[in-house]
Amino acid sequence: MKLIITLLLLLVLLFPDISFANGGDQRVVEGKYLVNLSRSPFTPKAGDDVAMIASFFDIQEDKLIAEDLIVKVRIAKLGEERGKREFLFERENLITKGGILEFQYAFTKQGLHEIFFDFAFSSNPQKIYKAPDFLLDIQKSSVQETSSLNLYLGIAIGAIVGFIGGWIIKRSRQTLL
Repeated sequence: MKLIITLLLLLVLLFPDISFANGGDQRVVEGKYLVNLSRSPFTPKAGDDVAMIASFFDIQEDKLIAEDLIVKVRIAKLGEERGKREFLFERENLITKGGILEFQYAFTKQGLHEIFFDFAFSSNPQKIYKAPDFLLDIQKSSVQETSSLNLYLGIAIGAIVGFIGGWIIKRSRQTLL
């Protein structure tokens, strides 16, 4: 237990994004292993970077998997038709040490996305464990709406202040003459 706490504290110090991972889901694989996916922000928006941490836990041993793992990560966008998906991201042969995999991804499209983790132990790479998918609902980006609104508001306020300032200066010059 002390080792796990020490490892987590060390990871927080080395990777500050871990300390802000504020949401997580778990999937059981073959009744033996637990895959936990934490992410920050918890409700991602299209265009934003999402920091993710996948931890691989041995249920029987009650600890993180110590052996090196070979992990494949895939992210798919669910289509309008049921069961149809478009794979947007795929990384294979990611070596995971100490049972923790950290990565970032920027979702470009809003809507439902699936994240898949397939893993094997480095001592037996032929036996591949497939975790059930993690489902994320990516929200519409508010950056474009907010920045456009701010731009128009700034132009309007600038024009109003300019007209009022010009009118005041014109009146003050007329009274001086």
